[in-house]
Amino acid sequence: MATARRRFGDMAYKRNDFKDKVKECLSGAIVEFYKARLALKNGQTKWTVHWMTEVKQLVDRKLPEEIRHSVRGFTDRRKAFDEAANEIRVDDDSFRRRAEGIVKKDYGLSRVREKLDPEDTAEFWSRVAAAVDVAFAVLRSARSSR
Repeated sequence: MATARRRFGDMAYKRNDFKDKVKECLSGAIVEFYKARLALKNGQTKWTVHWMTEVKQLVDRKLPEEIRHSVRGFTDRRKAFDEAANEIRVDDDSFRRRAEGIVKKDYGLSRVREKLDPEDTAEFWSRVAAAVDVAFAVLRSARSSR
């Protein structure tokens, strides 16, 4: 048992590792979400289901797994999550540009007629908030049942 604890303890995330994992999920998900939204707004549908499936995988499965992953050296996961999410929010323009470039390339467009708007961003972060709230609720209930 002590060996297993040592092994799992070695795999626990330090604070910066935790934040990096969260940012990895969020940055991937926001680009996929923006690509799907831009494509739909511009009359394209070929890749949208695939892109939204990626969003679902990252936001609804991978992000909660990373939030619930064991940590060491800190206890304020929510604060660390919020810091990571804010770093992603600050880079929103670059994620929009990346998504637009991919949509233009994938569909052979010289430009997109319809751009992303604040409602698109709000919908993405609302989806993230719902998944994160559930993940933190699971953590709280797991701690209280010990």
